[in-house]
Amino acid sequence: MTKLEVVATVSDDQKHQSDANSVCLHGEKVFTCADDGKVKFSRPKRLVPRPGDDIEAVLVHGARVLTCSAGGKVKVWDHHDLKLLHEFQAHDYGVNDLLVLGNTLFTCSVDATVKSWDVNTFQLKKTLSPHEESVRKLATNGTSVFAGDDKGEVRVYTEEGDLLAFYSVVEEVWGLHAQENLLYTVRDRGVTITQTKGETNKFTVTKSLDGRAPLCVVGGNLVVPEASGLSIIVYDNTSSAYTLRGQLQGHAMIITSLAGMSEDRLVSAGWDNTARVWDLHTLAPLTTTPCTLPGCPNTLAASPDGCVFAAGIGGYLCKMKLV
Repeated sequence: MTKLEVVATVSDDQKHQSDANSVCLHGEKVFTCADDGKVKFSRPKRLVPRPGDDIEAVLVHGARVLTCSAGGKVKVWDHHDLKLLHEFQAHDYGVNDLLVLGNTLFTCSVDATVKSWDVNTFQLKKTLSPHEESVRKLATNGTSVFAGDDKGEVRVYTEEGDLLAFYSVVEEVWGLHAQENLLYTVRDRGVTITQTKGETNKFTVTKSLDGRAPLCVVGGNLVVPEASGLSIIVYDNTSSAYTLRGQLQGHAMIITSLAGMSEDRLVSAGWDNTARVWDLHTLAPLTTTPCTLPGCPNTLAASPDGCVFAAGIGGYLCKMKLV
């Protein structure tokens, strides 16, 4: 019997630190917090840390797992046991996404900037030319970096941080994927696939598809939630075709994150606080029961050894593995 289980989680004292407004049951402890910034807890002789900043993105890079948060920090964890290895303040405001290209880590922020860092030392290399609105998503086609923002612009940079071109895609960029000269963007009302020409605003819209963020390309499949966010649409990711292959149903609430585990496996998670694994070849569930998460996930990432990392509201980070 195959199932997905949580095998490790970040301890409370390692979470991103910030005020929150929620109530959370964790083991035998109940945490509450309010607008005044205070935290109350059910065990008065024990100091309970405040819930942390929401984690916005998680990235697996070799033996390390990187997360970024609404508080502007990037944290680096050991892949094996989720031990905190390093942290640094990347931006003064929330960091929305992370990307590694070559030896460079890129971060994008609510402050409308993209920054590049040495991926080994985490020393700042460059602050790229600022966008006009919050930068939500980063992607790469293997040679360039694409940054999508709330104005509906996707800017293209070299690994060194030089601006190559930008494309106006009208709507805020909530999901972003790049492959060769194709650019996939999505908000909540449809996926747009454009063929870029390498010059500013020189592109051709090749396809519009139903779907909403998040967007994920897994092997030969383009995967997005359908309009309500409750089921998953699977398209054949073949240029000029993009035929509908089918839908995956199982989540009880809106799907918030998707990630590819391999060429034919997809993991999904959502507001029902569960993660599910799907076989994209048969379009059927791979796991017999969903994996319960510590909270709502904002992001998922899979590693080559078959592990899946989920992170999200309250700053939690957990590691799952098929058993």
